[in-house]
Amino acid sequence: MRSSGRTRSTPPQPAEKPAATEPQQVWTAERIRALGASTDLATAASVLGMSRSTAYKLIRRDAFPVPHFRIGAHYRIPTTPLLATLHLLDTPNDEGTTGTDVPA
Repeated sequence: MRSSGRTRSTPPQPAEKPAATEPQQVWTAERIRALGASTDLATAASVLGMSRSTAYKLIRRDAFPVPHFRIGAHYRIPTTPLLATLHLLDTPNDEGTTGTDVPA
């Protein structure tokens, strides 16, 4: 038997999905250098295009593609090897020369 309670006059609205079309962060060499001498594992994973959980799995297996060090319970990833892994270590600047070029 049906209850005599009120029924909905409008159908339920579907839950809003997170916008999948939001642009992901674009990591440039300048943004990576602006992180400082080292960064945390979650940020390094984002730069490398992997999830945080994948990064932690790789760290535990000692298979993370960038050298890292551990301080207490935290992992730190140096930015220079991160740039080297991405082949962004010597990117050309505005004058068309690399940062390591020495004027003649």
